[in-house]
Amino acid sequence: MEFFDSFVIPPSENHVMLLKYILTITLMLFIPYVGMMLGASFISTYFNKKGRLEGNKIYSRFAKDVIEKLTITNSAEFALGTIPVLSALFAYAQLLYGAKTIAIGIMAFSAVIFIMAFTFIYKYRNTFKIESVLNAYRRLASPEMLKTDDKGVKEIETFEENVVSTNSISGTVGKYLLLTAAYLFGGSAALASSPDKWEHVGNILQVIFSWQSLFSFLSMLSIGGIITGAAIIFYFFNWQGGLKDMNDGYAAFVKKFAGGLTLISGVSFPLMLLISYLYLPAIAQSPEVFYYMLITLVITLILCNFVYAMIKNSEVTSGTVVFMLVFLLVLFNIIKDQAAFGNAIHEQTIEATKVAEQLEIEARNKTVQTSGINPQQIYDTKCVACHKFDVKVVGPPYDQTVPKYNGDVQKLAEYIFNPQKIDPNFPPMPNQGLKKKEATAVAQWLISKIGKK
Repeated sequence: MEFFDSFVIPPSENHVMLLKYILTITLMLFIPYVGMMLGASFISTYFNKKGRLEGNKIYSRFAKDVIEKLTITNSAEFALGTIPVLSALFAYAQLLYGAKTIAIGIMAFSAVIFIMAFTFIYKYRNTFKIESVLNAYRRLASPEMLKTDDKGVKEIETFEENVVSTNSISGTVGKYLLLTAAYLFGGSAALASSPDKWEHVGNILQVIFSWQSLFSFLSMLSIGGIITGAAIIFYFFNWQGGLKDMNDGYAAFVKKFAGGLTLISGVSFPLMLLISYLYLPAIAQSPEVFYYMLITLVITLILCNFVYAMIKNSEVTSGTVVFMLVFLLVLFNIIKDQAAFGNAIHEQTIEATKVAEQLEIEARNKTVQTSGINPQQIYDTKCVACHKFDVKVVGPPYDQTVPKYNGDVQKLAEYIFNPQKIDPNFPPMPNQGLKKKEATAVAQWLISKIGKK
C-alpha cells in the first residue's frame, strides 16, 4: 500500500464525498459491462465449439451474435472497461490512503488482468468478422475454383485454419483471464470493506481462499447471469427492432436460453446477496445498508416475475422493462456495497482527512509572501515587553500558546492582526497596529521558532 501512497494524495473531507460518488458511477458502468463480457465470452465459446463439432448452424450463429451484440463496439472496451477499472482503482487507493492492507495491490493486479482479458476477447470477437469474409468468398467462388490445387486457394485454406485456431485460443484465454480478474477484484473489494482483516491478510492466497471472496464472486456471477440474459433478450428482440433475419427456430432457441439464464440467475442472486451480507463485518453493517439490500431483493423479485411471464407466454415485448430493472438492481446493489464500504472505512477516512488538512496548512504556509519584512525586529520592538518564548511575563509564554494553532500561519496571523481576549488569566492583547503582511511574517517566524525548540 505504501507504493500507492506515493502516487495519491490524502483526501480532504469534500474530496472523500466526491470520490464516493465517482466510485458509484464508475461501478455502474463497469459491473454491467464486465457481467455482459463474462456471460458473452463463456456462452459464445461454448456454443462456438459445440456448433463446430455438431455442424449446428444455430449454435454457430448464436456464438457469433452473442459476442458481437454484448461486447457492443471495439471502443466500448476502453470507455466501459479500461477507464472505469482504472478509475475505481484510483478511488479505492485514495479512500484507503495510509491503510495497511494489500487490497489495493490486488485490485491493481486485477486491473492489469482485466485489460489483458478485454484484449483477448475483442480479438476473439474480430475473428468472426474474418470468418464472415471467408464464408462470403466461399459462396461467391465456383466449386471448380475451390477444388483446384492452386497456391492461392491453399494459402486461403491455411489462413482459415489459423483464424479458427486464433478464435479458439483467444476466446478461451480471454474468458478465463476475465474470470480471474473478476474474482480478484471482488475479493479485494470485500477485503477493503473488512478493516478487521487488514492486519491478518498479508498475501494474495489468503484473499483467493477466503469465504468472503468466494461469496462476493458468486454474487457477482449471479448479477452477470442476470445482465447477460436480459441483454440477450433486449439486443436480439427489442433494440432498434431486434435482429432482422431471425427465423422462428433461431428466435425460439434464443428466447428459451436467455429467459432461462435470467430466471435461474435471478433466483440464485438473493441467496448470494444474503450470504455476502452475513459475511460483512459488524462495523460495515447499518440500517441503511440493510434497507438498500431489501430494495435490491424487491427489484429482483419483480424482475423474476417479468422474466417468468415472458418464458411462460413465449413473448419478449417486456424485454426493455426487464433490461431497465436489471440496471436498477445493479444500481441499488452498488449503493448498498458502497454504503457498507463507507461504514467500514469511516475511521480510516478521518485519519486520512487529518493528513490532508495538515498538508494543506503546510502548503499555505509555503506560499505566504513575507519578503522585505523583518519579523525579529517587530518582535524586539513590539512583542518582547509582554511575551517571551518560555517565561510568563505580562502575557503567556509562546511555547504554550503558539502550538495551539497547529502550524496554521494564517490563523495565528489573524489573531496578531486583530487580537481578541481568549485567556481570562491574562489581560487582553492590545492591537499593535501591524499590517497584514507584518502579522503574517511574525506568525510564520513564531511557528518556525517554536518548531525548532
